[in-house]
Amino acid sequence: MATATPKRKTAKKKAAKRPAAKKKAAKKAPARKRVAAKTATSKKRATHQTKLDQQIKAISKEIDRVEREGKKVLKDAQKRYDKTVKQLHGERARLEKQVDTLAAKSELAYDDVRKGIEAAYRDLSKAVKQAYKHFS
Repeated sequence: MATATPKRKTAKKKAAKRPAAKKKAAKKAPARKRVAAKTATSKKRATHQTKLDQQIKAISKEIDRVEREGKKVLKDAQKRYDKTVKQLHGERARLEKQVDTLAAKSELAYDDVRKGIEAAYRDLSKAVKQAYKHFS
């Protein structure tokens, strides 16, 4: 009987490394031309920077103006609001006074006074609703 001989693994030969092809170096511009290009770019950049700074200053002035106007409008609105509320308080006090005097009136005068008080109440109610709409 013949015995089988084991197969030998044959080692592959490594490919010989070839030196990488050298790339041709790009020609460098003379130093003078590069410096000139940098200064031109720097000038453009500086010009853009100053333009942006001027725009920011201008918009800042506008924002300040809007803020001043807004405060002025708020102050005026506060004055109107205070005046309106003061008037409403006065009318309410007058209405309460009329209701207090209603109890002292005779039966004949009661209906006339009551109608006047109800009309005053409707007017006051309407004024309150208008003020609420105006200030809300």
